[in-house]
Amino acid sequence: MRILIILVIILIIGIYQGQKQENEPLKGPETQTLKENKDNQLNQTIEKPGERPTSGLSTWIGKDTKKVKEAFGDPRRVEPSSYGYEWWVYPISNKQYIQMGVVNHKVVTLYAIGNQVDVAPYKLGQRLEDIYRFTIVDSEIVVNDDSGSYQFELNEEDLNTRLLVPLGNIYAQLYLDKFTGRLTSIRFLNSRTLIEMHPYEMMYRGELAEEMEPSEDEWDKVNTASEQQIYDITNVIRHQFEEDTLLWDEETAQVARGHSKEMYEEDYFSHDSPTLGDLSQRLEQGDVRFKAAGENIASQYSDAPEAVHGWLNSEGHRKILLEQNFTHLGVGVYKRFYTQNFIEKMKDEE
Repeated sequence: MRILIILVIILIIGIYQGQKQENEPLKGPETQTLKENKDNQLNQTIEKPGERPTSGLSTWIGKDTKKVKEAFGDPRRVEPSSYGYEWWVYPISNKQYIQMGVVNHKVVTLYAIGNQVDVAPYKLGQRLEDIYRFTIVDSEIVVNDDSGSYQFELNEEDLNTRLLVPLGNIYAQLYLDKFTGRLTSIRFLNSRTLIEMHPYEMMYRGELAEEMEPSEDEWDKVNTASEQQIYDITNVIRHQFEEDTLLWDEETAQVARGHSKEMYEEDYFSHDSPTLGDLSQRLEQGDVRFKAAGENIASQYSDAPEAVHGWLNSEGHRKILLEQNFTHLGVGVYKRFYTQNFIEKMKDEE
């Protein structure tokens, strides 16, 4: 009888703590900025840039927000970024998700994902080899601006997962799924926004403007915005792979927020907290009951779309992001530390 009781207790503890999935922490791409010198000189652009599209979402770059409202209506959310523009978020459906970056009532950048968004001259789901057939692809892109000249250098990983393409006087970042070889999402930017974000290694000639660090209050708002964007984009991606939509779980999000903040404040990068333990222990202390759980963490990515794209292109993180048994998701962001906590809830907890 004693042995039977012990086995029952062990079984209950196992069900309560559940199974957990973790993987190696994921750091964002290198975005070092170097000033031109004798050993380091800007190359001149030889190839003629592609023409700016006359149709599709890229045509909204530079347009007034009054026209945006006439075409799309009021945004579902207006959220700050850490780069000075506001995100106007249009989560139309799991087939159409759009974020427009706005400064002084003008669209300066746009991010889009979903099977039904018009991103001419490209098409989401398009194969990489098809893109290479009609796109001039270069590992060194020179951008001239009133403040100087800037050269972005793409490494081999960039050339296979996030191309940078000039389209007339704007630029496109093509986010590619390296496991399927297809275009999954896209970002259009004007030159000023590209320079301010500098999402690749960058060398410059001239005077580089000093980066404005958001205040703590501003960071809090950016963090909350990034959490919601990661949640939305994750579900669009899951829909593309015919997986169920995850529900938001606030208790799980609180656990994720605590982990991101602690990693930043205590200067470590790991699934194991030196004070609260591993994922199962942290969820337990947050009163989250689950059958199974998984965690993705990332750092150094410039924003939410970049972080999700990074996870999608990492085999272990991708497996968790697309796990069919998970039912709920909580996201926690603190500055540039990102945590996704996925759980499969107990039947009596749903």
